[in-house]
This record gives sequence, structure tokens and C-alpha cells, in this order.
Amino acid sequence: MARKAFKFAPPKDVISSMPDNVVTHILDRLPVQDAVNTSILSRNWRFKWTLLSQLVFDENFLKYLTKRNGVSKFGRIISRLLLHLKGTITKFVLSIDKRSYSALDDEDIAYWILFLSRKGVEDLTITKTNGEALNLPAHLFSCLELKHLKLRYCFFKPPTSFHGFPKLLNLELDLLDFETDKFGEFITQCPLLEILNMRNQHHLLETSSMDYYFSVGKAKLVDIAKLANIKRLSLSLSDTEMVRDSSSIFELVGFFPKLQELNLDFVRYKVRLIWVFGIYFTEI
Repeated sequence: MARKAFKFAPPKDVISSMPDNVVTHILDRLPVQDAVNTSILSRNWRFKWTLLSQLVFDENFLKYLTKRNGVSKFGRIISRLLLHLKGTITKFVLSIDKRSYSALDDEDIAYWILFLSRKGVEDLTITKTNGEALNLPAHLFSCLELKHLKLRYCFFKPPTSFHGFPKLLNLELDLLDFETDKFGEFITQCPLLEILNMRNQHHLLETSSMDYYFSVGKAKLVDIAKLANIKRLSLSLSDTEMVRDSSSIFELVGFFPKLQELNLDFVRYKVRLIWVFGIYFTEI
């Protein structure tokens, strides 16, 4: 009886045959430098990193540059990387310290924000830790797809043509120079806002002195009370005219039917944490 010949096919390269959305999902969970370095895996992976949709340029990225190319190329590397990306960029994190800022100028950041505004960015974080506050480019106010926005140690001045972030859900503002009379107008132009965090952390700023105190201006109860969708509210209150005593705190809570968590810091005062009806309060 004749024996039947069997042919053995080489193992299938499952990884290289994965659809682009799965590859993007994997790459987005790697540090940027590791995602780019996947280009050395094989010919098929040479340009897979261009599918990245989430970019995090944080302290770890700066440490990597320091070891490899030096921080002096920080701005050039980010600009070149952005030019190669193919699809939408949903998340962008930029952490700037003294070393990285020395390799940047306002035009670099303005270009990046303009690029992101055209890529449908939904989650944006820009933080600065020392020196002078960062001048935010006007292009920021063209990022109308934003759902999460975190800013630290910046000048925040919306143009007169700005009508709000219609999709914004989460807003974190720390050490911002904000025109006082414009703050209330700004937050009321974010109708879907669920999380508002304005707890200043000036003690974490990497500088020996500050010429003036940064804040978002006076948070008026009448303005914040218009945020009907708020679920989590955190405020630093250097102006005690807004909340003077415990009765004012309960009045504040009454404005927000969906409120789940409230944190109030009375800046420059001794505070005491209390628990009331499932909500944390920080009180004088």
C-alpha cells in the first residue's frame, strides 16, 4: 500500500497578520520609544509604529532621550514623529521641565497643538514644572473633540471667538493664570462637564520662588452651580466669600443633583477632613 505524502506548511505569522486596529491597541500601551523601536522586529513591522494614536512624552521619555540622543533634540524628535503618524491621535501628554523647555520654543508647541486639533485629539495634558508659565497657543481652543483636558502652570486666555468645548467631560486646572472675569463664562461653555478639579498644588512646583500666586481666579458659586452634570468637584478656595461655613457647603451640594464627590481646600488655612453623607469635605 502506497504511503501518502504529507506537506508541512510553515507556521503562520499571526502577529504580523493582525489587523491595524489591534496593532494600534498594542502599540498605544507601550512607551513611545518602545513602540517606535518595534520597527526593528521585521520588515512587516518597519512602519507599524506610524499607527500610534496615543502619545505620552513624560519624565520617562525624557530619561530615555537623555541616555540616547540628549534632551537638546526633544522638540525635533516630537515634530518628526508627528509627521509620520497616519490616523487620529486620541491622546497626547506633554510634560515639560527645565531641561526639555530649553530645547523648545513657543512655535514648537503651537505647531503640535495645531496638528492635534486636526487629528481629533480627545485627551490632552500639558504640564510645566518650573521657570515661567507656558503661553498656551490659540490652536488649543480649536480642539473641539476634547473630552479630557489637564493643564498645569500655563497662561489660559481663550480668544473672544471661543464658544467652549462642547464634548469636554473632565477638566483639571492647576496653577493657571486665568482672567478672573472670564472663568465663569468658560466653564458654562462646557455643558457636559462631569469632573472639575481646580486644586492648586503650588508646593509641587520646581522653583525656588514665585513672583505671584497662580490660580484660576475667583470661582463664583453662581457660575459653578450651572454645571448640572458635575459628579466630582474639587476646589481650592483662597477666596472664602464663596463658601464661608458648613451651611454654605450644604448649599453648594444642593446645586448638583448628580454630585458623588466633593473636595474643598481652603488655601492658606488649617484644614480638617470630615465625612458627611458619603462625601469628603475639607473644612477650616
